[in-house]
Amino acid sequence: MNQVFTTPAAALGSVVVTSTQYKPTAHPLARAIATKLGDLGVNVILDLPGKLPLAQQAKNADLVISVGGDGTLLATARRLVGTHVPTLGVNLGKLGFLAEHSPEDVWDYLAGKAVNDWRLSPKMMLQLRLHHDGSSVYYALNDVMLSQGVMTRLISIDMAVDGQHATQYRADGFVISTPVGSTAYSLSLGGPILSQGLRNFVITPIAPHMLTNRPIVIEGSSNVSFKVHGPVAELALVVDGQERLDLQAGDSFTVCAAPTDFMLVSSGKRSYYDILRHKLGWGEAPKLHDS
Repeated sequence: MNQVFTTPAAALGSVVVTSTQYKPTAHPLARAIATKLGDLGVNVILDLPGKLPLAQQAKNADLVISVGGDGTLLATARRLVGTHVPTLGVNLGKLGFLAEHSPEDVWDYLAGKAVNDWRLSPKMMLQLRLHHDGSSVYYALNDVMLSQGVMTRLISIDMAVDGQHATQYRADGFVISTPVGSTAYSLSLGGPILSQGLRNFVITPIAPHMLTNRPIVIEGSSNVSFKVHGPVAELALVVDGQERLDLQAGDSFTVCAAPTDFMLVSSGKRSYYDILRHKLGWGEAPKLHDS
């Protein structure tokens, strides 16, 4: 359930301001925010490249401010797994699905304006455990995609849910999406839009060989395991569209809900459905142009 976020900027004890090396245009704003917070007496950690061990640095923080956009916020969320720190996403471009706040919103907040509509919105994340030369763990706020670089043949991969065999996919790949990620790549493949309050994830195949291999919604409490059958070429898992993990025939991996949710500070200006209508053109008549 969403909680109200009403902590005044001047009452914050410690804040992490983070950005990304891939968006240097966001750095001047991040520096300015950090400077203003410092003027208010707040202890500030500034992480412009987005490289600090954020879960450790933000352990005792009252707020994390992610400056850039949705891509920056995705990376920030993965780095914060294991914490419950509220995170505010500042978007420097068009309306974002996640980074809702404009620079003007943040300056108003730092100037002492009340934020009665701001909410803490928990977002379920995925945990990916790759069993390849040991066991490595990764996290995703949007999705995990299994794909080939050059799609010359179908992938064969077994799926089991809570230890029980479910199906074998023969497809070009698939996408495992959280409710947040259900409006991303999964949606373009015909997957369903999941309401943000659900604790489920959806598996959507890419060009399945069998028409009966349809998108399936799995309970968030489930542990879903996969095993790759060969031969494969250029096969990889892609996490949030940002991290690539190469796979080989015989590799296996498991996906479940992450141990902690991402605590997003929502502006309250737009509902989730307002954003869907704006971004997806929901309910609009077709735009026809005279030739």
